[in-house]
Amino acid sequence: MVKNLLVTAFVVFSLFMPLSSPAKNIVMSEGTAFIHNDRMDIARDKAIESALRQVVEKTVGVMISSTTEVENFEVKLDQILSESQGFINTYKVVDEKREGDILKVTVEADVGVGKLKDRMKAIQMVITRKSMPRVMVIFGNETQADMIAESVMSQYFMSKGFTVIDAETVKKNVKHERLQAMASDEKELKKLGHRYGAEIVILGSIEFSHKSMKVDNIEMVFNKALGSVKAVNVDTGVVIATDSDTRSAPGMGEAEKRIIEEMGRKMSENVMNQVMERWSSELTNAVTVTVVASGLKSYQELAMFKEAVAREVRGVKNMYQRSYANGRVELDINIKGNTQSLADDIVTVKLKNRRVKILEMTQNKVIVRIEP
Repeated sequence: MVKNLLVTAFVVFSLFMPLSSPAKNIVMSEGTAFIHNDRMDIARDKAIESALRQVVEKTVGVMISSTTEVENFEVKLDQILSESQGFINTYKVVDEKREGDILKVTVEADVGVGKLKDRMKAIQMVITRKSMPRVMVIFGNETQADMIAESVMSQYFMSKGFTVIDAETVKKNVKHERLQAMASDEKELKKLGHRYGAEIVILGSIEFSHKSMKVDNIEMVFNKALGSVKAVNVDTGVVIATDSDTRSAPGMGEAEKRIIEEMGRKMSENVMNQVMERWSSELTNAVTVTVVASGLKSYQELAMFKEAVAREVRGVKNMYQRSYANGRVELDINIKGNTQSLADDIVTVKLKNRRVKILEMTQNKVIVRIEP
């Protein structure tokens, strides 16, 4: 029975895979959303998001070994979907209709199957669906090597469609010692990102050394460069990508510059690939958004608030309470969707006659207050 299910899964998913890379893989899908307070714009966005998620699920490419054993087919299917390599290049809404308080939309999507890093259109689509996060690239040491690597990485990310914050502006206002300290200080890093409008900060450093030696009685100089970078989500303080590289070459001047540029491009590529893989997984599956709510009158009211969020916010999978004090709670909510859709829903939540007011929203955090 298990083998039959595996074979069936392979055949079904294979039907959605394109026969060749140039050919378009057009998939139709329907999404629905509840219309709160007659807000058609919010409902439409959520219905489209729902349809696009189903498109990706339909186009999962699966390779199942004939020796694979599955005890629970549904659990295995969830795992297969979580490892999806399908990504949407373009889409259009071909039908839209309202049925009472439910909005239904049908989308026609062109899906590319393959490595996200190799598909520029898919990269830009993911960046757009992640609300166009801005990147800041800072190499903390004031050396020529750091300046070259910082410039190379900034240019690389701009070429891929990212909005890059000018690091020189930051350095003019932040002392060198503070930049170095921020590499290990989460709070300071958050302040820096929020001050200059960056959702992701990439911190890096280059250590450069020279060594002289004789080769056939000729004095030669060898350069060695060690580079390291890490990308941090400013909202959460979570490191989302890291990389390091070591290169060496003989010569001075242009030889030094060349190995630093090569190192900068390679680290840029590796960091971006890690970020893209992470974001594509979040868009396909679920993302964690921090919700900070104040104005709660009691712990019992907190319980009511959590129940209302779980019931009325679309796509909530799990909820974890991180802290509670003086009517203020911090929750990590695992949601199938994005921060914007969560905020759109949470603002409609009511505690008896009390409403929720959005005070602040960033890419991974929503701050709200329960109004009297």
